[in-house]
Amino acid sequence: MTGRPLATFWLLAFGLTWAVWVPRAATGGDPGWLEPLSTYGPALAAVLAAALPAGRVALAALGRRLTRWRVGRWWVVVLLGPAAVWLVTVVLTVALGGRPGDAMPLAGTTGPVGVLVLLLVLALTDGLGEEAGWRGFALPALLRRTGPAAAALVLGLAWAVWHAPLAWTDGAVLEGTAIWLLLVQLPAVAVLHTWVFLGTGGSALTAVVLHATTSLCAVPLPGDGSPWRPYLLQLVLQVATALAVVAGWRRQPVRPSAAARARDWTV
Repeated sequence: MTGRPLATFWLLAFGLTWAVWVPRAATGGDPGWLEPLSTYGPALAAVLAAALPAGRVALAALGRRLTRWRVGRWWVVVLLGPAAVWLVTVVLTVALGGRPGDAMPLAGTTGPVGVLVLLLVLALTDGLGEEAGWRGFALPALLRRTGPAAAALVLGLAWAVWHAPLAWTDGAVLEGTAIWLLLVQLPAVAVLHTWVFLGTGGSALTAVVLHATTSLCAVPLPGDGSPWRPYLLQLVLQVATALAVVAGWRRQPVRPSAAARARDWTV
């Protein structure tokens, strides 16, 4: 894959989504039926960028990444890892004088059936809409050019900037978010996604599910006088885990044989 398809992907991923998000942030207007589709900008960008230079071959490779489900124990990491980070956040919150409820994630607002429904909804919306692009297309292309740490950093920063209009959008989940928080958190999360991608031999399907479970177990941004400590504790844990992963890569660099398992990177 040359640099041109990747550049095309970036332009489309930002352009298709920001065409909805930027006017909404600037005017407060309702984009109507375009709003639910805006999160699928990266997925549509991936399909178009893959189809333009290589047609069916590249699209088939993208499809294989999105359907690679035989990844063994990595499903435990993907499904329970974010919950483990949240549990440690709760323990630290209580140890520092807070209440467990201060660290209540989205998953804690509903029962078991509701959690399954939310997981499915998040996987099919934000998960599929974003990860088909970020991990299904951009990450394999970046890994052909550089190591996993640099690839994750580039993708994480782009991911944070992509979300930026939501910080100035009335009623958005990220309304009022300091951009520097996204520039710290999303590169860290991108490292964890890259770690899973490498470990699963290039499965973007696991990224879709990891995106959903991470959202389910995320401590929300504080508002209405809520304490910042739980959110910041979870952020520190995410960054610390990402640094541990990067340290592991430095001790034992990813070798070509490991990269070869994700053979679709070369498309």
